[in-house]
Amino acid sequence: MKNFMNLNKETALRLWVQQFGKKQKALDFAGREIAKAAYNDRNSNFGWNVDHIFPLSRGGKTADHNLICCHILTNDEKADKFPCFKANAKEFKIQKRQNHYEIVLRDSDQVDEEDETVNFLDAAQGLDCWKQCKSNSGNVFIGYVKIKVETSNESDQLLVRYEKFLLELFGTESIFVEDTGYSQIHMHRLQQYRSYIFTIIAGYVPTKDDIENLLNDCVTLNTYSVYFKSKTEFEDIQIVCGVECYDNCFEMSLNVKKDILEKQVRFIDALAIDEVVKINTSAEKDLKDIVPQNGFYPYDFKFTTLKENLEKYI
Repeated sequence: MKNFMNLNKETALRLWVQQFGKKQKALDFAGREIAKAAYNDRNSNFGWNVDHIFPLSRGGKTADHNLICCHILTNDEKADKFPCFKANAKEFKIQKRQNHYEIVLRDSDQVDEEDETVNFLDAAQGLDCWKQCKSNSGNVFIGYVKIKVETSNESDQLLVRYEKFLLELFGTESIFVEDTGYSQIHMHRLQQYRSYIFTIIAGYVPTKDDIENLLNDCVTLNTYSVYFKSKTEFEDIQIVCGVECYDNCFEMSLNVKKDILEKQVRFIDALAIDEVVKINTSAEKDLKDIVPQNGFYPYDFKFTTLKENLEKYI
């Protein structure tokens, strides 16, 4: 039997808001009704909890992009099944989407051709595959995060730990590090601080919810920065969150790594966001009367309860 994840209620309710907004009741992906007030309540007809989309037992991460709020009965039926499972008398499949997994409804009247392996030594199968490889159209949005850290630590161990933390938080291995030398701001001090820039290519962010999730990950990191600056040799941590837009997937494939890695941003605050992130997230309301600086908006937000809990360890 599956061992269910023991999430604290605050985290679960934060995920609820991400997925359902201000609704007090909602339908989970299987069509069962759940109520915000009935978290982890097995005695309620509307009880819900949080499940890993890609199962934890198979290496799935406990990150926002891999967590979904669903009815307790739906969670019981899904369990650790992969890639296909049945819930509420419906067939579902877990599919890979760039750097994350999604649950999709299967059409029982259709042959699931993507489960079949193409035999390329059979000309008919190979040419049929070629016919299916049609070009796509439409804009492609790629999220990115740039993080500038300053540290007096000459050892790489702190940076390696920080990189691993970023890997877990953002759920991607597309992280690149640049050594930018000693900080000019602190050169006059007896202690010199070396600067590094971590660049994270977060992958496709096709919907507003995806961009909101990316921003929430950045706010989470910004909240943890309070602890890092107090308990490690990090002198300063500044974060920039943005989105690059491409005309199609081919243009994106050609240019995305170069564009984002070489993109020059101005670090203006502990956390800053670009225009695309602003207009597609809850930040639009928060930054209503704020003027951008060099194309970025200061957005030094922190999750209050998480910040208070972290301060207990400082």
